[in-house]
Amino acid sequence: MSHLHHHPKSEPFDSVSSLSSWSRSTAMPGVSQSALSQFQLADESDDAHEVTARSSRGSLPPRSGACVHCKSLKVRCEYAQGHSSCRRCETGNIQCLGRSRKKRKPAPTHEDLQEKAHDQDRQIQHLLVQFDKLKDEHKIQKWLARAHAYATPDSEYSREIETKMKKSFMNSSVAASVAAYFTNVSTAPGQTLPDIVRYGCLDLEDIQNLFELFFAKVNPFFSILDPALHTPENLIWTSPFLFTVICAVALRYCQSQRKLYHLAQDFARDAAGKALVEGSKSVDICQAYLLLAVYPVPKKKWTEDRSWLLMGVAIRMALELDLHHPPPPHCDKREALNRVRTWLNCYCVDGSHAIQFGKMPMLRLDDWMARTTQEWYKESPMNLPFDVHLCAYVQIILIMAQWRSLIGDRNLEQKIKDGFDIAGAAIETETRLSNELNLWVERYTEEYTLNPLQICAYRGNTTQMITAYLRLVVLASAFQHVVKSGISRDCDLLKRSIDAARMVIQIMAERLYPTGHLKFAMEANFLYVAFAAAYLVNLLRPKFIPLLDSKTQDDIIVTVSRLIEVLSSKDVVLDGRHTPALYSRFLNSLLTKYNIMERASCLSNSSPHRSQGYSSAPHTYWPDTAQTDSPPDREYPAQYEPDFVYQQSSNMDFSINHFVRTVSGQGIPQPTNYGHEYQGNNFQSWDDWGVSDNFAGSWSSHNINGWR
Repeated sequence: MSHLHHHPKSEPFDSVSSLSSWSRSTAMPGVSQSALSQFQLADESDDAHEVTARSSRGSLPPRSGACVHCKSLKVRCEYAQGHSSCRRCETGNIQCLGRSRKKRKPAPTHEDLQEKAHDQDRQIQHLLVQFDKLKDEHKIQKWLARAHAYATPDSEYSREIETKMKKSFMNSSVAASVAAYFTNVSTAPGQTLPDIVRYGCLDLEDIQNLFELFFAKVNPFFSILDPALHTPENLIWTSPFLFTVICAVALRYCQSQRKLYHLAQDFARDAAGKALVEGSKSVDICQAYLLLAVYPVPKKKWTEDRSWLLMGVAIRMALELDLHHPPPPHCDKREALNRVRTWLNCYCVDGSHAIQFGKMPMLRLDDWMARTTQEWYKESPMNLPFDVHLCAYVQIILIMAQWRSLIGDRNLEQKIKDGFDIAGAAIETETRLSNELNLWVERYTEEYTLNPLQICAYRGNTTQMITAYLRLVVLASAFQHVVKSGISRDCDLLKRSIDAARMVIQIMAERLYPTGHLKFAMEANFLYVAFAAAYLVNLLRPKFIPLLDSKTQDDIIVTVSRLIEVLSSKDVVLDGRHTPALYSRFLNSLLTKYNIMERASCLSNSSPHRSQGYSSAPHTYWPDTAQTDSPPDREYPAQYEPDFVYQQSSNMDFSINHFVRTVSGQGIPQPTNYGHEYQGNNFQSWDDWGVSDNFAGSWSSHNINGWR
């Protein structure tokens, strides 16, 4: 029994003595036994005290550690025997609560993290949308304030327009009524109104009036839209960009609401920028860009014009839409005609730009569609009455393209020295243009019997004016080379050029002006007559006047004076920045420079170009290539022998592109009687295209891209 009693497994476990013996056996070197003994004794004493305290209570507390209240005070709980609450809580009459362990959150899964990231992305997008909305509203408020600046306080009409704009702007009821009227079963969900309607700038009556005005007064001159396809009901949902452009262009000619023109142009340019950024492509968008290019906002300087940019976007989009190919077989017949009509207009606009500025066209001028559309205008009963004129313009452009390839863009001087007869080539091309015109005049007569519209007769006369202008362009380019080798009064080239120039002016003054449609004409038409008049006036310079007899001189003065009267007429000029008013001042400066004003006054009963209140115009140097004062012209007698040969060795450029550059660089003065609304520094800017809006001049770009 004694052996069993002393067996280690049967010995009672003494934790204190065991820990003490283990500590002594594993004591760290360098630590005194006395210090270690003191630490151990103290520890043993504390443990013994805790055990004694727990034993004295008779029962252990129901929790481990301090309660909530004692833990907040950072003290231990003290329990009375037989009590489950600590003394401090009992004394303070506080419920003694044990501290519970905090429940740990489970670690988020990968799906949870992805969903949280998506939520944050959605919040960011929502904030960005709100920010863009605030920016748009601020931008439109700025446009509205600028539009209000055009209103004349003393004008009752201006006050009415301003009041209407203030009431309608941001008026949701106006937009809601328009949306309700044009909503149909084909309206797709999510489609939004154009901004010009959404912000309440146009009501239902305004929209209908502007579309009627556009197709009655504007589209006949640049017949790119089909009134059966391009209705407000269709475009307001399917093509808000084209809808806005139609309204903006029509407002230019709407007398009752012209104050909204610049505001509408702001919306149109904003829509153009959005379409470009979003990468949207459609025939409607291509047409909208062409309209903006052909009917630009007047600018002070040609360099500030962005028509060439819009034209380039339209042509590039037309190529990507395959408009230069025949329409696909599944295409609706009216839509097929719409595609071909759009492409032919792109071709004409591009060809006109190349001719006027002597640059390479963006399209091939021997385009297959252009060469094979002589009969397209009568392909279907759905063809427009103006399609015949479009086909004629295309064929005339083809002849001019052949002329350009004949003379070449470079080394023409060397080619002439090598024996190229530029006068003979010019006369041959001029004859081809005349013959082509005669062919189309017969077709115009035939079509007029089917569609006896006054505007169709007007368009026929416009074709003849443009053909005469192109004949002059060809002959004038040859004249500047022939005059260097010697030219006489009986020169056939000179006579033909004078006849062509006079015909251009006479058609506008005697046929187009009396119809009352001239104010709606494309601005390029005024460029044509201005070039013809400038060519005639320059023949009255002392260096050229020996080539003209007295009767021809008088006819030129009367013809140009009559043109100045027409271009400055209130029946033609919309405002002081309208292109005809600018060209009338330009021609007035030419007459002043060459001291022809007194003679013009004697040949007419009055001097109408003086009656418009123009200020003195600066001298204009054209066709001289230098923009500085040239040496005095040599004086020749007005009458001389018929076989007299004139030769001029100075540098002159009678080309149309030099004329455009010269005129657009002139500091043409402001008119003095066209009203407050078109003066000052409030003129519209191209802020959306990065162009400064600190200009107040009167120069319009004379539509560098327009063809008809």
